[in-house]
Amino acid sequence: MSKKQSLGKDAVVLTSSKVLSLAIAMVSSMLLSRFRTLEEYGTYSQILLVISLATSIFTLGLPNSLNFFLAKAKEDTEKGEFLSTYYTFNTALCVLMGAVLTLCTPLIVQYFKNTLISSFWYVLAVLPWANVITSSIDNVLIVYHKTDKLMLFRLLNSIFLLLSIVVIQVFHLTFYHYMILYVVVQSGFAIAVYILVKNLSRHVHFHINWGLVRTVLAFSLPLGLSAILSTINIELDKLVIGRLLGTEEVAIYTNAGKELPITIVSSSITAILLPQIVRLINNKRKDAAVRLWGDGTVIGYAVLCFFAISMVVYAPQVITVLYSEKYLPGVGVFRIYSLVLILRSTYFGMLLNAFGKTRLIFYSSLISIALNAVLNILFYYIFGFVGPALATLVCIGLVGLLQLAFSARCVEVPFRKILPWKKLLKITLVNLVIGALGYAVIRFFQIGTSARDVAITIGIGVAAVLLYGAVMFKPLKRIWRSLDAPVEEE
Repeated sequence: MSKKQSLGKDAVVLTSSKVLSLAIAMVSSMLLSRFRTLEEYGTYSQILLVISLATSIFTLGLPNSLNFFLAKAKEDTEKGEFLSTYYTFNTALCVLMGAVLTLCTPLIVQYFKNTLISSFWYVLAVLPWANVITSSIDNVLIVYHKTDKLMLFRLLNSIFLLLSIVVIQVFHLTFYHYMILYVVVQSGFAIAVYILVKNLSRHVHFHINWGLVRTVLAFSLPLGLSAILSTINIELDKLVIGRLLGTEEVAIYTNAGKELPITIVSSSITAILLPQIVRLINNKRKDAAVRLWGDGTVIGYAVLCFFAISMVVYAPQVITVLYSEKYLPGVGVFRIYSLVLILRSTYFGMLLNAFGKTRLIFYSSLISIALNAVLNILFYYIFGFVGPALATLVCIGLVGLLQLAFSARCVEVPFRKILPWKKLLKITLVNLVIGALGYAVIRFFQIGTSARDVAITIGIGVAAVLLYGAVMFKPLKRIWRSLDAPVEEE
């Protein structure tokens, strides 16, 4: 009983930590967008884009090994041996990554046609290491059941990054000073990670067990390859915009194409349902697994569809609140990415994962990246600035359908029964009607982006929430209760 309570407490703490950190990160992004010029924010986005791609390549999937090998180790000496090898080897890889990025700075400048990047070579040299080491503490503290410390660490990290923006603005410092402070803050927290890990296990020291490295890499490299494909796929449209257009357009596209953290709803549902679906599949209860997944999908879809349609309707006002009016040229991109939210309402590879058909998921990732690469360029020349965003929407939709088709074959049900399509259609129609009413009000009263108009828009949004809640509360409550049924039966 105490173990269940501990798990429940950990889940609540971790979720709360994630929500608060995302909220603070959102505020940081809002302030940075307002306080810095489009060229500066575009440069910042380009640097982070390069670091994201490099990190997925150079870390060889090692971050994915932490949970598995650390949880598998029984003795503290065994955990210490793994942590020593992990952090020493990973640090060496990060140093190599920083050196390569520093040497490649002229090529990065040439690719983005942005000479300002050359002034921030030190960011490319140090920040990859700081980010990789800082992100690793999550899995370590979870395995050691130190979720309270994790929450404190994440909150302090987010708050210090937020304060660095405020300090720069208060003292009227330059963007160059902000980047220095940003690197210093992240480096400080990376050093804190080494100290925390050392305090958790007395057996941690700088040392590499090469036999253990080979074992870990055998596990992590396939996952690392998938992570590389996923990262390239996510960042591909920004790479295209960065190459074909200017730095200011990258700034606008980055914020307009930023997926808002509402997807935490669907990701949380996925995390909860996946273990149960795996058990049902193992017990040969395919129909129950399909039904459970369908119910979870309806819950996630009901939430994300409402936000997606709302953000399409109120896009100019939302962008003004989040990033300021100078990002309004990205309204089209923002609306397309809002529709992407609908496709994030579930994990389409859920059943494939439960069946252990990870190869099919990998193949669909390969198809996705190949299709995305072609459509990004093609759609850019056909549709212009919004083309890459449209390509992303089309690719995610087509790959989702492909994974659904694979899933239907695995569970041996017709495609029309793999998800509760009628329920999803009803939710869509309800949202379209509410969205159309909101759009009619916006158009009739010619509501723009002034402070007064934004306040009116918020009022309309609150009314839409109340109306949607009145219509959907009872049916969603019934579905939510049904999620417990498979657990009770087992």
